Amino acid sequence: MKIAYFTDTYMPEINGVTNTLAKLSGYLEQKGIRHVFFAPDYNGGDDISDFRVFPGMKKLHRFPGIRVSISPNSRLAFPKSSRIFDLCDKFAPDLVHVTTEFGIGYKGMKYATSRKKPLIMSSHTDYSKYLGYFGLGSIKPFAEMYLKRFYCYSDRTLVPSRHTLELLREKGYENLGIWSRGIDADRFNPKFRSGRIKNSLGIGGKFVFLYVGRLSPEKGLHLLLQSIEIVNRGFPGKAAFVFTGDGPYADNIRQAGLDNVVLTGFKRGRELSEIYASCDCFAFPSGTETFGNTCLEALASGLPVAGVRSGGVTDYLKHGENALLCADGNVDAFADNLIRIMNDAQLRQMLAENGQKSALSRDWNNIFAGLLDEYAMAISDNASKAWKRAS
Repeated sequence: MKIAYFTDTYMPEINGVTNTLAKLSGYLEQKGIRHVFFAPDYNGGDDISDFRVFPGMKKLHRFPGIRVSISPNSRLAFPKSSRIFDLCDKFAPDLVHVTTEFGIGYKGMKYATSRKKPLIMSSHTDYSKYLGYFGLGSIKPFAEMYLKRFYCYSDRTLVPSRHTLELLREKGYENLGIWSRGIDADRFNPKFRSGRIKNSLGIGGKFVFLYVGRLSPEKGLHLLLQSIEIVNRGFPGKAAFVFTGDGPYADNIRQAGLDNVVLTGFKRGRELSEIYASCDCFAFPSGTETFGNTCLEALASGLPVAGVRSGGVTDYLKHGENALLCADGNVDAFADNLIRIMNDAQLRQMLAENGQKSALSRDWNNIFAGLLDEYAMAISDNASKAWKRAS
């Protein structure tokens, strides 16, 4: 089996899609499955190739992209169709997997349909909710029209959660399936807890709430900032709040002038593992997630979660079992849940223990094996269609 992936987001950009694709690539390497990525270039080069996996095979083709104002760390590339098609023809994939909907993703869709290749698509973003946070609500009908038209070409459209599947089903999408997310329990684990982390961040013995992810309006961070003010008024000097990540909302957080807030920027590898495990509660106010990878990482790291009852996180966050949840946008309820977790050690322990169990039940190998089953089914169905056309 040979698979061509088309994506508008890839390393070094950090988000749930890029992390999942990196993990998937490692799994495919172990299985000896040949694959190639078509992705944006973030460093000004062109057609940068990676030969690490199979001698003589380019695993990665990059194409120059432009910055996107609403997502400065992203790049949107529009490579020539002829270049994409030539490269893909030389690779001769058995299946095309398109993971995004725009420049490079669109080219992948055009390639698959023109060559009559089996086409799997992934939907990772709830654009209906996102657009409103950036003052673009007026273009929502046009965006919805484009997306529904785009996904109608797929043999199978995969989403990361049951919640997202039901949203798309209600909009009339067909051929839907779930490609969920897993956790690396060796990387995200309470064993990485270290008192050194709090000291290095200058927050000493305070109770530490952690947010990890993109710092952007659609993540509901205004809700968290308002909640911090409520916590500070009721319990001055008791808590600190750590934001790990970066994005356009970082300046809003700094301008709030809260002296118990620390912004660490992006963290990777062991540093990220230690930050997760060394904090005391994960505060996640986003109601726009199609899955919410960072919540799963927090659970695996032994943290109780305060979140909202909206989006893909509801697939695995259960109120009163491994998290405390409230309605999306309810500042008072969100702040109250932060305070409850901070002040009740027994509650924290129960939520953390249950959270670890629920995270560890999500094994990447099983999830990727299911994805390969989807590929095999799409290839088989495509072969049957080709036989019928020829007969």
